[in-house]
Amino acid sequence: MIRNVAFVLGRQSKIFIRGAHRAANSKQSRFLTHKSVQLPILTAFGSYIVYRSTQANTVDAAEDHQNESKWTLYQYATCPFCCKVRSFLDYYGVDYEIVEVNPVSRKEIKFSEYRKVPFLTSKEHQLNGSSLICSVLKTQLITESEVSKILTYYPILENEDGKKKSFDYQNIYNVMYETGIGKEAHDKVRDEMKWRRWVDEVFVHTLSPNIYRTWGESLQAMEYITKVGNFSDFERTLIYYSGAVAMYLIGKRLKHRHHLRNEVRESLYEETYRWLKAVGKNPYQGGDQPNMADLNMYGVLSAIEGYDAFSDLLQNTNIGPWYQRMKTKVKNKDGIQEVQRLKAMSRN
Repeated sequence: MIRNVAFVLGRQSKIFIRGAHRAANSKQSRFLTHKSVQLPILTAFGSYIVYRSTQANTVDAAEDHQNESKWTLYQYATCPFCCKVRSFLDYYGVDYEIVEVNPVSRKEIKFSEYRKVPFLTSKEHQLNGSSLICSVLKTQLITESEVSKILTYYPILENEDGKKKSFDYQNIYNVMYETGIGKEAHDKVRDEMKWRRWVDEVFVHTLSPNIYRTWGESLQAMEYITKVGNFSDFERTLIYYSGAVAMYLIGKRLKHRHHLRNEVRESLYEETYRWLKAVGKNPYQGGDQPNMADLNMYGVLSAIEGYDAFSDLLQNTNIGPWYQRMKTKVKNKDGIQEVQRLKAMSRN
């Protein structure tokens, strides 16, 4: 069954931190973004529908039920970067709840000066952007340090380009182990960081144009959306056709923006084979066990599971066995054992 409908693609590496790192009464948080490839038209259709159909399973954003060990993920269910965060949290057995954000009103995140997803909140902290979330929480899991301390490892930098100001940060793909590691382990960490960045900056941009590749594929997606959505007959008819048109046109635009091949399936296959070459003869890119790059790749790829593009990918590449291994690992929360092992090593 097609379970992923809309895409909100973009580089989601953004940061605004409440608590000790919040710039009180500052305009800074409004500028903590990178140039993204958000899809506002599709978001308005697709994610709105997903929100309507899943709101019964989400938590009320206004409830003050959080504590330091409990996190709440604000997301669009079909956003690849949100899928990446969920894969990370599930793999490591992190306790969290989900708030499905309506991208039209965004009323669920009206409390936040940061207005994009994904972001993660606890009682005292807010972490914005998928890569920051994964790096901070992985560091917290293996070092058991306070989140406030960990956040000092990811400083915010202000950039000025003429009249335009932007904010960036350092170390976004770094996990802070706080203990010395040997050269071999160091090389593996650097390779992991490289592939994490590649997933965010290269591979993810092949997905959206493939989902909207043809008029038929666009209609296929909208047919599913209109079936699961709670709409009047007029809304269902309007969204089915206008949404399909918007999706198809957006896919063409993104194909040119990211310099994909005219037949976008070829770009999807090429980048997938690039990943498989990095995995090599190992079960995972991380070797015998998944690393953060494996979780990144699995997370964003899971966003298209059920679509024609995913079926074609399985038929034309060898990604299937790796994907199924990752799916099992995430489902079984095997990352808990990894954390225990890393903690034991740090104590010795």
